[in-house]
Amino acid sequence: MYSRRTRAFGALLATLIVGACTETQFVERDPVNPPPDAASGFVGYFDASTKLTTCGNCHVTHQGKWETTAHASAWAALPVNAPAYCAGCHTVNEAGNSVDSAAGYNKVKSDAYHDVQCESCHGPGFAHATNPDGSTPPLAHIGVTQDPTASCASCHTGTHAPFAEQWAASGHNDSVGMAYPAANPSCQSCHEGRAAIRKFNGNQNTRYIDSVGTKTIVCVVCHDPHGSKNVAQLRAPLDTPDPTQNLCMQCHLRNATATPTFTRGGRSAHSSQGPILLGEGAGWMPPGFFFDSAGAYATHGSTANPRLCAGCHVNRFTVTDSSGFVFQSTGHLFKPTPCVDATGVPVADNTCAYSSTTRNWAACTTCHASASVVANLFNTERNTVRTLVRTLWYDVNGNKVLDAYPTDSGYLAQVWATTPSQFNSTNALTPAEGALFNTMMLAEKTQYDHADGSYGVHNPFYYEGLLSASIAAVQSTYGLAPPAPATQAIMDHALSRPAVRYAPPAGAVRVAARR
Repeated sequence: MYSRRTRAFGALLATLIVGACTETQFVERDPVNPPPDAASGFVGYFDASTKLTTCGNCHVTHQGKWETTAHASAWAALPVNAPAYCAGCHTVNEAGNSVDSAAGYNKVKSDAYHDVQCESCHGPGFAHATNPDGSTPPLAHIGVTQDPTASCASCHTGTHAPFAEQWAASGHNDSVGMAYPAANPSCQSCHEGRAAIRKFNGNQNTRYIDSVGTKTIVCVVCHDPHGSKNVAQLRAPLDTPDPTQNLCMQCHLRNATATPTFTRGGRSAHSSQGPILLGEGAGWMPPGFFFDSAGAYATHGSTANPRLCAGCHVNRFTVTDSSGFVFQSTGHLFKPTPCVDATGVPVADNTCAYSSTTRNWAACTTCHASASVVANLFNTERNTVRTLVRTLWYDVNGNKVLDAYPTDSGYLAQVWATTPSQFNSTNALTPAEGALFNTMMLAEKTQYDHADGSYGVHNPFYYEGLLSASIAAVQSTYGLAPPAPATQAIMDHALSRPAVRYAPPAGAVRVAARR
């Protein structure tokens, strides 16, 4: 059976064929209805009853994808008795495009303008629909920071939906702020918006032309404006544990493997969050260490957290203060436990204490009993990880480079002081180099800028097991004094969990320290 849009396109094609052969032309129906708001040129729906947009008469693929999005049912989503101003974000009008005065539904209350259609982003389409050549294509403005009135931010903003405000306060809004990514083309697929879109689009170029607005990680880097098979129009799924397919992990998986040429002053792990969360392929594996990711039943990368990264980092919650004012947090700060102000509204500043009252723990209390329970678990794990990290290396002088003992302390500082050849940057990765890589990867960011940064939360079992095995390997290899009893107790517990196996090979060669 032919669809309405197929018949309309067929009528247009017949007109062209017949007109080319004779002087007689037969037109079943014009493919463009007169715009209800003729002055603006917004054409809206060709057939509102079937949600066939005028643009969809030709752009069939985009029409089909758009029909599956929430934008296509925006009008129906309006609550009963909603204030009149709500219609501004549920209809075709000047919001979201380059028109700078009232237009579309805000001028003519026609059902042709119901829902958020193509022209909501691309602008008026009448000129292109009536003369569809290369000189008339309406092109969407996709930058967020350039002009909030001509982008997603014109509607996805305010206390009702502060996507734009929270994004603007997140790291995604400053993805090109560092000199290194700006100067290195290999970094662009995660730090430069246009390159990131190309990566998510199968390495195919798109028609996004806003060379300024797409430099950073704007909305359309993660969300496909035309729709997708994934939730929230995302360009890739959130729930797959495949780091090469998961939306977040395709960038938060840059370097998680220690290379033979790694040195104490070189780059360690970079954006290793994905492999750490999954417990697979992150860091140097000490001989005899094995982590069973399938058996790590308490890791946040298990099936108990199906949205994986987004399960903790992108969560909505509502804040209602004493006056009854409601704030809808969208989770686009991308902080799992954001600091909050006196009313409970999340803020960009992340320096507050990790207590049950200074932060919002809603991302955690979906599984854990209460904010106080989670805050206690967090601080206990943070202290546990800090103890293990500092047993290997404590950056006493704060320069983020391993220095010889006593300038720095820990096993690795001792090895650097007595046997610097173990940090040789040759083709053989030594236990000292491997353990340093793990330490930098799992330390706090005050010790290494590109550390995982989760204080152990991404995968407590993996953190503790890998660090404990690294300590044991370094201590035995270089003949160092046993760790403190409290540290040894942590290690014994970490290496006895069901998901962890550690059995150092018998007869391992010990490296004699040069005194």
